[in-house]
Amino acid sequence: MSALINDTIKLQNVLMILMEICLILEFILLFSRIMRAVEKWKITVSASWLIISFLIMAGLLNDHQHRLDKPPHKPIFYSFPAYALVIIIVLLTVYLILAICKELKEYHNTLSPWSVYEAVNNVPCGVCFSDSLGRIILSNSKMQELCRMLTGNYLHNFDSFRYAINSEPVQDNVIKLNSDNNVFYFQDGSVWMFQEYHLTEPSLKGYVQTVALDVSEIYYNSEEIKRNNEKLAKLNQKLEEMYERISDEIREQETLSMKMQVHDNFGRSLLSIRRILEDKESPENMKEQLETLKQQVYILTNTTVANKENQYEDTERHAEELGISIQIQGSYPDTPAYRCLTDRAIRECVTNCARHAHGNTVFVIMKRKRNEYQIQITNDGELPSKDAKEGGGLSALRKAVEAEGGSMNTFFEPAFYLLLNLPLFDEEY
Repeated sequence: MSALINDTIKLQNVLMILMEICLILEFILLFSRIMRAVEKWKITVSASWLIISFLIMAGLLNDHQHRLDKPPHKPIFYSFPAYALVIIIVLLTVYLILAICKELKEYHNTLSPWSVYEAVNNVPCGVCFSDSLGRIILSNSKMQELCRMLTGNYLHNFDSFRYAINSEPVQDNVIKLNSDNNVFYFQDGSVWMFQEYHLTEPSLKGYVQTVALDVSEIYYNSEEIKRNNEKLAKLNQKLEEMYERISDEIREQETLSMKMQVHDNFGRSLLSIRRILEDKESPENMKEQLETLKQQVYILTNTTVANKENQYEDTERHAEELGISIQIQGSYPDTPAYRCLTDRAIRECVTNCARHAHGNTVFVIMKRKRNEYQIQITNDGELPSKDAKEGGGLSALRKAVEAEGGSMNTFFEPAFYLLLNLPLFDEEY
């Protein structure tokens, strides 16, 4: 094999192109190892190969100029075999390619300052680390962008950024939604919450971590829930009003139906008694007509039985039908009107306990004091709502109590409590 100086210009050009490729690959390898902060001996080896390759390239260029008869260039590889130089350059190229591939693999499988910075930049939230003097140690691109939208400038000092978070926004297109949690609404429709944490590790004492979280979805969902709750509250109020109207209408219809029935029964009974007195009917029917007339009187006076010891039996039967038990302490008032009011109050509370409180028991305490009867009624049902008020039944009961000279107090907090005070007159003491 002839010396390189005697070979063709084409071969020399090929060798120089390969050496240029080697120089580029060696520079890439050296830069990668420096940025990854690998062991010093690896950086030294890469730098040495770069210098050697540069010297070989300079020698090849010198011999090429000599081959073109351009003085004063003297040949360097005058007696060096051309085939050996070709083998060395090819092997060097292959080595560099394999080394760079290995370097890329290690770069993807190991942590480095650059990989940490890249990972922090790719997180969907804003991240910022600062020291006790307010100097920024690390801040990702998202936090920089949020700082620009919030203050009009990029993040340079943490103290000024903290002041912007804790005070009212500088920019007109930024709205502070919650001062306690530092939640801001930005012009692009996004909602971000800023949180600050003081690092507690001994080696990190004085450092502060600030995180910006995208809470747009939570915010818009909560607003939607709030609007739906307002709609439901209005609808519920309308339904309650409708139920009250329905209850009043049903009660009025039942009262009207009862009055018509009583009127008809009275008319028939009086007519039959008149015919008996005129000897137009058998006197045997007199007892039956008088009993019918007595029942109508009971209905008109809001009583259902003639014996006051059995006053509450019909009411108790009504309660059993609704699944409510009545526990009574004390005795009914002696005055028929007061017995009627007491029975009416118990029936109304039983109905309300089943319909509204969903309870199981109604408690009644009857006390006779020196100058009044006191009736106390409670239940074991659910606590009334804050906006609870008297319905049609309790309002009608109040009017009836006040018509007899008594007073009625209704309490809905902390639990339902009905109190009737019925006065005693001189002859009843």
